[in-house]
Amino acid sequence: MEIIKKAVDTMRVIAAETIQHAKSGHSGMAVGAAPLMYATYASMKIDPKKPGAFNRDRFVMSAGHGSGILYTTLSFMGIIPREELKTFRVLGGHLHGHPELNPDYGIDCSTGPLGQGVAMAVGLALAEKRLNQTDPKDVNHYTYCLVGDGCLQEGISYEATSLAGHYKLNKLIIVYDCNEVTLDGPRSASDSENVAMRFKAAGWNVIDVADGNDAIPVMAAIKKAKRSKVKPTIIIARTTIGYGTKVANSNKAHGSVISSEETESMRKVWGLKPGFFSVDKDVEEHFAQLGNSRKRVKNKNPFAKTAKKFDLVAEGKSMAMRDAGQLMLTQLSAQTPRLWGTNADIASSTKACVNPVTLWSDENPTGNMIACGIREFAMAGICNGLALHGFLPYCSTFLVFSDYLRSAIRTSALMDVPVTYIFSHDGLGTTPDGPTHQATEHIAALRLIPNLLVFRPSCDVECAMAFKYAFETQKPTVMILSRREVDAIKLPESADISKGAYLVHESETAKATILATGSEVSLALRVTKDLDVNVVSCPCVSLFEAQSKKYQKEVLGSKPVIALELGRGDMWYKHADHVIGFERFGGSGAEGTLRKELGFTEEQIAERIKELID
Repeated sequence: MEIIKKAVDTMRVIAAETIQHAKSGHSGMAVGAAPLMYATYASMKIDPKKPGAFNRDRFVMSAGHGSGILYTTLSFMGIIPREELKTFRVLGGHLHGHPELNPDYGIDCSTGPLGQGVAMAVGLALAEKRLNQTDPKDVNHYTYCLVGDGCLQEGISYEATSLAGHYKLNKLIIVYDCNEVTLDGPRSASDSENVAMRFKAAGWNVIDVADGNDAIPVMAAIKKAKRSKVKPTIIIARTTIGYGTKVANSNKAHGSVISSEETESMRKVWGLKPGFFSVDKDVEEHFAQLGNSRKRVKNKNPFAKTAKKFDLVAEGKSMAMRDAGQLMLTQLSAQTPRLWGTNADIASSTKACVNPVTLWSDENPTGNMIACGIREFAMAGICNGLALHGFLPYCSTFLVFSDYLRSAIRTSALMDVPVTYIFSHDGLGTTPDGPTHQATEHIAALRLIPNLLVFRPSCDVECAMAFKYAFETQKPTVMILSRREVDAIKLPESADISKGAYLVHESETAKATILATGSEVSLALRVTKDLDVNVVSCPCVSLFEAQSKKYQKEVLGSKPVIALELGRGDMWYKHADHVIGFERFGGSGAEGTLRKELGFTEEQIAERIKELID
């Protein structure tokens, strides 16, 4: 059909001119993937007037550097104004250099770090399947994901697509922009993998489109993919990067900005109306008809009337914080259907699960736990997808392995989605396991991420307060929970978790204030019998720093402040005069022996504080 070819060529030129106007961007994919974008959006269930309708098909541009063609497509579909393309990469605009979450603009998630979009797409498809199992009438849509060569080279894509095949996510369709070119050169320079065989091995349908430069066979492939009753599908579309340009089919096309002279030449060669941003009348009419043909998308949100306030009760007794966390998750599970969790094959150790655990599957559609296996990075990316679909997901591993998840945690914070990361075994973890399993820098590193709540509760009551705050505010959150038992602490009635820190022990004649978190609060309270000090619990540093200077001064007092935390303490100098922590890797052996070597026995801490006061 000539009008489809003309429509695709127009999309190519408008995308190139959008990047040209911004004077920066990635034209190679923008012009090369245009037929894939046309084919995908022509096949999708969306309502241009209500782009955020709940039962819409979702689209994830995993190769986020191709945002120019995404915004161009959305403009032709009538979701964003055409003129707004001129705000691409302009500070304060909605059309960012890489897509950022904005359902009103048809942007279903933030992408840019290659591969993470694949995991989020798996999470979105997983959410759809879970909801479809119990509400097939109101939730029945597809998830599409456009990927490039780079996305599939990232390890997270292996983890995520393996799970998608395992869980038979048949409504997940990946469209692979296979142009065989990466930024530095041909894909063959670094990769000779047979992608089709890889996906077949993972339980996927594989459809090969020899000419991905033509939208019509891609649409036929999508139609075929939608007939799958069991397997997810990848469509390998052979395309040309920088199609129609002087640098086509080379790595030079990747980040190029096409000149106005060349876009005018492209218009002439393809028989399009001349002039910057101009569109032929028949192309406009074609897209208008395409938009008008869309059926109304159901907007019934199954979570609309679910609880937004929670009643969490702590027992007020000595226990490990990982056990307290499990109590909170079990209570939350009884109060909201939105809670859904997964674990890096370690729930029996982190206790980050509902009690009793019931594994989700086709046979058990109401299961409360997704068996994710040892796939930490994908686990976090999938939780981002679940959160984007309305769930309140959580995932867990040991604190020392939070580095595996860090980029996905940052994406949670960037999108401001309510994923709760539960990390146990803080500090020294289990000392016989040695330094590979002991967290030194991890708490400090997590606190550096903007828009992320990092809680380290000191007792079961504080743990309940932290979980309640996180799930009610629906903010991206990290819970750092101890493996070892901590003392019960009687918090003052004035203790307010939303303020981040408060006095838990006060002396009118105090000579100093100990500022502590987590299990170190119990340690600080135990040494007060020999020292005249105040003790402040600071479960969330960022919330404390958001308070007024007056409140911070009231809490910390006018005497010297000594921060106490089992880990790197550099950041505490912002609030403390002295810091007691440790900056080296740990070691293997009995915990008492290692604590003594690090200077963290109760007696050593008491003596150190006494020295600092004196």
